[in-house]
Amino acid sequence: MARIPGSPGTARLSRRQVLAVPVMTVLSGALAGCAPELLPRQMLDGRADVRALTTGPASSGSYGPNGTHFPPELPWPGAVAASDIEVECDWVQIARRIQALTPQQVEAGVIIRVAPGTLPGAGSGSSSRAVLAGVGNQEWPRNVLIVPRDGFGSVRIADIGARFDQCTRLSLFGFVSGGGFTLTRCVSMQIGWSRFDTANVTRGGRGIGFYELVVGFRRSDADTAAIRPTETFEMTDIVRYGCAFGPTVKPGGSGAHCDTLQLEGTGTGPFGPLLSVDCVDYGSSNAVFVLHTRVTRAEFQHCLVLGDGLPWQLFPLQPGDYDGRPNAFAGGCQDVRLYDSVVCGPIGSMRFTHVERTRLSYAPVESQQPSVSGRWEVDQAIAGWSRDDIMALQAVPDYEEETLRALWAW
Repeated sequence: MARIPGSPGTARLSRRQVLAVPVMTVLSGALAGCAPELLPRQMLDGRADVRALTTGPASSGSYGPNGTHFPPELPWPGAVAASDIEVECDWVQIARRIQALTPQQVEAGVIIRVAPGTLPGAGSGSSSRAVLAGVGNQEWPRNVLIVPRDGFGSVRIADIGARFDQCTRLSLFGFVSGGGFTLTRCVSMQIGWSRFDTANVTRGGRGIGFYELVVGFRRSDADTAAIRPTETFEMTDIVRYGCAFGPTVKPGGSGAHCDTLQLEGTGTGPFGPLLSVDCVDYGSSNAVFVLHTRVTRAEFQHCLVLGDGLPWQLFPLQPGDYDGRPNAFAGGCQDVRLYDSVVCGPIGSMRFTHVERTRLSYAPVESQQPSVSGRWEVDQAIAGWSRDDIMALQAVPDYEEETLRALWAW
């Protein structure tokens, strides 16, 4: 199988972002007035265009993390920003420096560089005490970049995990944690070049972006990642670029429905769209993606959606594990679009609208063909891919910390 070239000679950014940032209780009340309400979309439209400050590497044709997926409007962490600020490894200090910024400083470009150490957490549940709460300002014209001062992995977030509540206009890049993170009612938040156990967005959210985020490859009976709106909050405009979402394997006999990315929820507000570009997603015990009927649209551009037996090529099953053959897709979303992608495993009964230049590991029934444009291209050889076949399509040999540290250097 031909390797899709990466860009090994290019400077890389760290993908594990510092996701744990709630403000301590003493700060939470003081900053609550800055908490981003999930305002109607028109109230956030019409912002002045801002000049891109990045001088990062050019894009690559590989799938998954390759050090090229980085928000173009952010300062490049390897350069000196107009406001380049060093802080101690402390959430309170991080929050104070962010809240002291002016709109003019943010528009010119801000990088917060965190000294080496471990940032504490208080759990990644939806009601866990937030490490950062109400930090940021949705009236700012761009995001504030927060990175470890000494590069990817030099700042860890405690393995208990972290929650970020009602934060806005923050971009956390280059962090590592053996735990997970949860975003609740955040607006215009970005997490990237980071390695976490799990990732969750719940209650509500808008403008959430994940860039070369690596999660999963673990044993548990909970999903690798989930996006779950509640009440009347909107959950809109979720994007992922160059991510690798790995399997979660539940124990044998478990009745849990264990998926890699689940878009479900009890909310009644707007839900979707989801856009994934250059991502690699490996199925968990039950499915790769579960897409609820209320999700307005799910679009995949140049992605690998690997269910059936392929996840276990990367993450071999052990005695006592549930021996699943995960679906690629499950749920009832009525507008699923795939372009230039590869799908392995059953695709369920969702409504596929556009499927172009996309291969599937088996011959689908006619009702699974797209309703608007294109056709599935059947390639049964996909189901027999080895680990080497899968990784040959990517710019990295694995997702270990040492590999990611070399990839995300600045």
